[in-house]
Amino acid sequence: MRCGIASIHPGTETKSERGCADGRKSPRRIPESTMSTVKPQRILIADDNPIMRETLAQWLRAQAHEVITADTGERALLALRDWSHPIGWLYTRAVLPGLVDGSILADQYHEMHGNRAVILAGAEQRISSRGDLVLKQPTAVAVFNAIHQAFVAAETATFTTDPAEANRAA
Repeated sequence: MRCGIASIHPGTETKSERGCADGRKSPRRIPESTMSTVKPQRILIADDNPIMRETLAQWLRAQAHEVITADTGERALLALRDWSHPIGWLYTRAVLPGLVDGSILADQYHEMHGNRAVILAGAEQRISSRGDLVLKQPTAVAVFNAIHQAFVAAETATFTTDPAEANRAA
């Protein structure tokens, strides 16, 4: 059992009382949402925190999305530049190990998807000048909900860039 997760079936995850080996609490269950009604997407998750990265990847894969993960900015940039397998959506930390940070990844992503928001984890909550959603030290649930909101917005064109809405379930 990794990080206290006993099952990976959507909505049925259980948690051991010990939590994660590093002292953090493990997620209790996949956030409730209607994400399964969204057409499967190809998502890049760039996060140096392995628990956050793998938790998000598991939840999104459980919803039939193709998820690419990267623990450094350089690896994420390589995934973004793989034109034979284009990335549809991007979540990244603003600060990543190495020379490539979240803003460089966002710029590269916007070359292909100028009208889509990047979801970033940063030091302060705000909307960037390009319309990207920056969440202040978000939980996996907050990121999952923000990604879901972006998917729905792309399908319905009613996306609100209110960071409080994306963090509501956190």
